[in-house]
Amino acid sequence: MVTKHLGFRICAAMVCVAMIGSLSGCAQYKRPTLMIKVPDFYENRVNTHQLTLVADPYFEQSKIEYIFNTNLLDEGFLPIHFIAFNYGGESYDLSEAHFTLMRDDGLVYEPMTPKEVAKKVLKHTSLRMVGWGFAGLIILSIPFSLTAGIDSFRANKKIREAITKETLRIFQIGPKEVLDGFYFFRIGKNSKSTQEALKRKYQFRIEKLVQVETDQAYEFVIGLN
Repeated sequence: MVTKHLGFRICAAMVCVAMIGSLSGCAQYKRPTLMIKVPDFYENRVNTHQLTLVADPYFEQSKIEYIFNTNLLDEGFLPIHFIAFNYGGESYDLSEAHFTLMRDDGLVYEPMTPKEVAKKVLKHTSLRMVGWGFAGLIILSIPFSLTAGIDSFRANKKIREAITKETLRIFQIGPKEVLDGFYFFRIGKNSKSTQEALKRKYQFRIEKLVQVETDQAYEFVIGLN
């Protein structure tokens, strides 16, 4: 009896350590600084009037998790990093610009707002509290529900901040300036349908990008590879 009891306690303790490690992982996330490289580094770009526009799609899970602390593809969201390099002397206005993603069969996706993206991908705090609390009750009666709730709240806050702050928020680019931000397109309803959707070809389309001095509007199409 003593041997079994001791073995159970050791096993339970090991499980608890693993759980705590898992819970603390999300809380340790710190949003990294996204480095902008030179235009020639990016494969998907167009050039006109000393203006270079880049569309950098995040197809890899590791690349997405590094920036957003969660895999947005699991909920069908494809992040596209938009970068504008202005090497000329004119200014450009993107406040009325329309960004879309077009699939090779003509299907057009509109960008999702940061609020819509966050609502779909944020972790369910209440479910985690119940689940971990139940696990703690079975093993050592440790209040995992409280720990899980705090951890989930912190993780959600950091994910929401990452999505919001990385979204394009500045819509004027002056001479010799660089502007960048993310757009999010929901190309699938879950991980499986998203993986199927990623097998297709896409174009990132920009309409009504206006040169301020001449009030001339431009349209751009960037093929994604």
